[in-house]
Amino acid sequence: MIETVVDGPANFDTTAPPSEDAYPRDEPTGEDSTLRPRRLGRAEGSVGSPTLLCLGCTHGNEPSGALALRRILDTLKSDPTGLVGSLVGLIGNRRALRAGQRFLRHDLNRHWQAERVDRIRATEGRGLEAEDAELFELDREIDQIADQAGKELFAMDLHTTSGEGPCFVVLDDSLKNRELALEVPSTVVVGLEEELSGTVTHHLANLGATVFGFEAGQHDDPTSVDRAEAAIWITLEACGVLEAGGRPEPERGRRLLEQDRGAHPHVVEVQYRHAVRPEDEFQMEPGFINFQPIRPGMLLATDRRGEVRATRKGLILMPLYQKLGEDGFFVVRPLRTLWLELSARVRRGHWERFIHLLPGVQRHPERDDSFVVDRRWARFLALELFHLLGYRRSGPVGRFLVMTRRTEE
Repeated sequence: MIETVVDGPANFDTTAPPSEDAYPRDEPTGEDSTLRPRRLGRAEGSVGSPTLLCLGCTHGNEPSGALALRRILDTLKSDPTGLVGSLVGLIGNRRALRAGQRFLRHDLNRHWQAERVDRIRATEGRGLEAEDAELFELDREIDQIADQAGKELFAMDLHTTSGEGPCFVVLDDSLKNRELALEVPSTVVVGLEEELSGTVTHHLANLGATVFGFEAGQHDDPTSVDRAEAAIWITLEACGVLEAGGRPEPERGRRLLEQDRGAHPHVVEVQYRHAVRPEDEFQMEPGFINFQPIRPGMLLATDRRGEVRATRKGLILMPLYQKLGEDGFFVVRPLRTLWLELSARVRRGHWERFIHLLPGVQRHPERDDSFVVDRRWARFLALELFHLLGYRRSGPVGRFLVMTRRTEE
C-alpha cells in the first residue's frame, strides 16, 4: 500500500533552490490550517518487514530532505517494484517551516533530553510553546510508527548546512548504527553526538532504532535534494525495505555520493566545537566550506571579543553562515578505518570489563552504564580509549569526565 499526503501537485518544482514556496499549500485539517501535514506519506510493503522512518525539516529552513522524500514517495506510488518493507516520511518542525526559520523559540534538534520529553508528555499537549508542541506531536507520531514497525525500525534525520561543501553522515557510534551509516559512501563523522545534547537521533537510538543523520549540502543548493534522495534510496536497500538489486536508484545514488565525496576522508572524528551564543555577535569569515583544511593561527571568525583563530590543524566542519545556531564551527581530523575495525573487535569482546582497573578510572556510583575518569591520572588517550570501547562523553570536559556506554545491539 502506497499512501502519500495530497495537498497539491505531486511533482512540484525541485530544480529551483528549496524554499517555503516550493511546498504546496495545505488544505484545512481540523487544526491550524496554515501548518503542513506532519506525515509526508507512507509506502508500505509486506507486514512484518523492516520500516525506515525519515525526518525532514527538523530545522524549518532545511526543506531539502522533505522534498527528496516526496520525490521518492511519488516514485514508489507509481512503481513499487522491489518494495518489501515500509517507508514513512515526517516533517519535524512544522511551525518553523511555516516561518522559514531554523526554529522559533528553541532548537528542536537539541530538545530531546529524556527529562524534557517526560515533562512534555505529562502536559498531554496543553499550554505548550512552539518547539515543545512540535516535540509532543512528533513524539506521538514516532511512538506510533515504532509500535507498528515490523521486523526492525531504522531511521534517518535529513539536514542541510549553512556552509557549502560535500554531504556527510553523522551518527551515535554504536556498532549497528555504524554498520548502516557506512553503506552511504559519504564522509562519516564520529564524535559529533558528544558535542550535541538532545538530538532526535539520540532519542530514536534510545528507542531501539538503528539511526543516523545525513547532511545533504548547503540549504539553498538544489543538488542537496538530489543528494538526500540518493542517501534515502541507498538506505532503503541497505536496511531491507527494498530488495537488493531490485531497482536502479540505489546504485545511481552510490555513484552520485561517491563523486560528491571525491578525495575527502571516508571517516573523520570531531576534535573541537566552537560554541556560540547570540550575545557573542559571532561572524564567520566568508568562503569556508565543509572539510576545508585549516592550520593554527588562521583567522576563522570574529566576535565581540575580537578575532577567532584556529588553535589546531584539521578540517573545518559546519561553519555557521546563518543567524540562528549554537555551533560556530567544528574541527575534525581523518580517522583510519583500521581504528573502526579494532573498536568493533574490542566491543564484541566486552573489554570494558577491565577498564576500571586503569589508574584514574572508577565505576560511576549511581549509573551501571558509566565510568568516571579523573584526567589527572588517565590523561593519555582517555577519550580515545573509551570511544574505542563504545562509550561517549555525557558531560562537559573538565578534570572529571563521565563516559557512558552507547546504546548497542
